[in-house]
Amino acid sequence: MRSLSIPAALVSIALFGCMSCACAQGVYSVRGPWLDDRAHPYSLDTLRGSFTVFTMAYGACRRVCSSSLRVVRDLAVLAAERHVQLSVLVVGLDPAQDKPADWAELRIEQKLGFSNVVFLSGTEASTRALARSIGVKYWRYGEHTMHDFRLVLVSPEGQVLKSMDKFDQDVASLLP
Repeated sequence: MRSLSIPAALVSIALFGCMSCACAQGVYSVRGPWLDDRAHPYSLDTLRGSFTVFTMAYGACRRVCSSSLRVVRDLAVLAAERHVQLSVLVVGLDPAQDKPADWAELRIEQKLGFSNVVFLSGTEASTRALARSIGVKYWRYGEHTMHDFRLVLVSPEGQVLKSMDKFDQDVASLLP
């Protein structure tokens, strides 16, 4: 059996510690830059201390993404009816196509004028990092962006608590 040298063991412990810290920081620690649908800078850190539902969408997609946005609308209405404090973030999957002006138009089109619903655009790197942190898989197929249907509830500390992965799942299951 081969043993690690003391310096190699210390490096391994340090790396494991850093990875544990990064995981413990959670979703809110994913760095941008992010822009909301009014083209204002946005920091996920502002969400610390509150429950947040995250989903990702592709602005050009009118099938799966419009279904996701219907769920977002239903969730926002349900949270308001039950007096549940909840932020909802819809993050664009294609930084080259999903621009703040496009999200603003989609917000109106989908009747998502709720103040607690935010549409975000990021960079390729920040988008991939956020997708990883909430478990959304996506890929390019020709000129299209394909992706999972997934919404997640994130704790005030930034940890994923539960998810909705099926269209027919009860929306109320995402409420804290």
